[in-house]
Amino acid sequence: MRSLSSALLALVLALPGLASAEDAAHGSAAHQVAEEQTGHDAHDGHGELTFLSLVKSPDFQGTLVNFGALLLLIAWVIRKKGNPALAARRDEVEKELAEAQRLRAEAQQRHMETATRLERLDREMLQIRGDMIKAGEAERDRIVSQAEEKAARMRKDTAFLIEQQVKQLRKELTQQAATAAVVAAQDLLQQRTTDSDQDQLAEAYLARLDEVIEERQS
Repeated sequence: MRSLSSALLALVLALPGLASAEDAAHGSAAHQVAEEQTGHDAHDGHGELTFLSLVKSPDFQGTLVNFGALLLLIAWVIRKKGNPALAARRDEVEKELAEAQRLRAEAQQRHMETATRLERLDREMLQIRGDMIKAGEAERDRIVSQAEEKAARMRKDTAFLIEQQVKQLRKELTQQAATAAVVAAQDLLQQRTTDSDQDQLAEAYLARLDEVIEERQS
């Protein structure tokens, strides 16, 4: 920055010398033009300086050329070197922009990862729900099947028990009927037989008993 200021100062100091040299080179021509202008003005009767004469003046034109060259040089130097503070600020802004872009890219990446993870979780939840529904249906079918099998066994066992009870009841009824018939027959015999009939029956029973004993002994 200090070398740049020194170069600009040297250039500014050299401009008057360049202008003086140009004035010396064009001195005679300027003097001749001035004399002609003076004579012309004297002929016309006017000795004042006009804007047109100022613009046509070599001194003014040389000054404009030097000033334009100075401006171009200053602009070139500023563009070439630049202001360190502005350059530092520009670098800082570029770094901040780069950091912001990096953070934005990371945020977008995290958002995409989160969205992907959520989609995967949704699919897993749907699959788990479907598995639970299938498992529930399978468990329901198993429970219904077990209940039907148990009911079938209970019906079979109940039918068997009823059949056994019916058989037992039929047997008991048969025994009771036989006993009642025997009792009724005994009562009827007792009512209708006389003492002689009973003696005959007793003798017949004893005779039959003797025959059986003899058969077993032989």
